[in-house]
Amino acid sequence: MRLANLFAAAAALAAATAAASQTAAPTAPMTERTDRIGLEGRRGPSLFRPGFAVAEYVGSATSRSSSSRLPWQSRDMARAEFDLSTSAGTVEGDCGGGQSHRQILWITFDREPLSYECQYGGAAPAGARLTLALSRGSLLGRLQQPQRAGEFVWGDIVLRAETKRIGGLPFGGGRVMGYVFTRDGVEIGGLDLNGFRPTFYLPRAGSPDRDAAAVLAVSLFAFQDPGRG
Repeated sequence: MRLANLFAAAAALAAATAAASQTAAPTAPMTERTDRIGLEGRRGPSLFRPGFAVAEYVGSATSRSSSSRLPWQSRDMARAEFDLSTSAGTVEGDCGGGQSHRQILWITFDREPLSYECQYGGAAPAGARLTLALSRGSLLGRLQQPQRAGEFVWGDIVLRAETKRIGGLPFGGGRVMGYVFTRDGVEIGGLDLNGFRPTFYLPRAGSPDRDAAAVLAVSLFAFQDPGRG
């Protein structure tokens, strides 16, 4: 009797497992669940502020970087400003940050890690912001490209940005090759910088995450990353 009960339980477990495998389809890769959009050049308000378009999102941006080198200190900074038309109106972004280190006889003893922040105005939700910083990452990730991670707050939407190669060659020559965006642990978009022109991966039209992902992608696209690791 006991053996019969064990066989019955095993049969029920096998049936439940088979049913679950039929209903739980694997999640498609992010690149197959998003719109793949190449950056288009447009005429901007001036020669120093070129325009661009990413699908229905049209804007202009200016970015600059600066470096200072002294025998005992090195400092690299970057700034970016942009405007972007969204479904809610025109968003204005103001970003800045960088990194520095001090050294004596070529020995670094005080390093200020990379820190980059964006504040948003115009049609952006109150309190919208992006914070990007140096990330440790995996050993393979560090060999491929500088590691970055950030948090983007857009109203009640919170996205995470993390450096990750999306396409192209497996090594970036010391530069960031791309970012992937996640919401609640699910990949919803990204930015590929590892080609002839930047490629944006945005949630499908109609998604509540589409505007947020577009603003985040443009913020990272405009960033002239001063770090090399």
